[in-house]
Amino acid sequence: MPGFWKTLKRWLGNSYDYLGLVIICSFIWFTILLSGVSVIAKLEAGEISIIFFATLAAFYVLVIAPLTTGVFAVAKKIITHDDPSVLDILAGFREYLGPSWSLGFAQALITIMILANAWFYLARGGVALKAVGILVLYILILWALSAIYHYPILIEQRPGVLKTLKRGFLLSLDNTAFTLGMFFAIILLTCLCAVTLLGLPLIYMGALSVLQTRALRAVFVKYELLPPERDPEAGEDTWAVDGKPSEKP
Repeated sequence: MPGFWKTLKRWLGNSYDYLGLVIICSFIWFTILLSGVSVIAKLEAGEISIIFFATLAAFYVLVIAPLTTGVFAVAKKIITHDDPSVLDILAGFREYLGPSWSLGFAQALITIMILANAWFYLARGGVALKAVGILVLYILILWALSAIYHYPILIEQRPGVLKTLKRGFLLSLDNTAFTLGMFFAIILLTCLCAVTLLGLPLIYMGALSVLQTRALRAVFVKYELLPPERDPEAGEDTWAVDGKPSEKP
């Protein structure tokens, strides 16, 4: 299994080699996200209510989840050097539409339930209830760690939603240090993109999808679900393409 730093190095290499495609994917994803949220905010007249959050959740499930899946489909082709293009976003959107709706619904439902429980217990005055609320926050962190693998698993294996959630949970538990490293790398990427302003529409989702796909493929090597990827810089004759050795061009 490639280590944390080697995974980051390969992620940076892939993102740089396909920077134009990363920028286009990020721009499309961010533009649709921002447009949808703006429309919902106008419809609700800026009022924060249960209907507002329910509409946001529906927008995520119906639009953002399949769109994100399309971006991750591009990320896999970037990593495997399988002639990725912008049209692969649409192809991934259509191919994984049903599964992405199921995954998006599960993600939204579980996240809302965890956040609601955390708010309920932390808003109470008792020490015991606040302790339960803190425990729920730890569950939220574990859920966030497992979510790193959700979309890559959907693209790589296309299991049902329950198997996707289960595998994400088990991978995060069995590779805690590696997953925590990836989690902090994602936080750092998010902060850097937010601070630079242009990073969010031009870099964020494209680079994030490559990073998370790289993370999954790294742990898959550990379980022999993928062969070790040979490093061209090390003078090897071949490297893994979509899980199979491929001759250097």
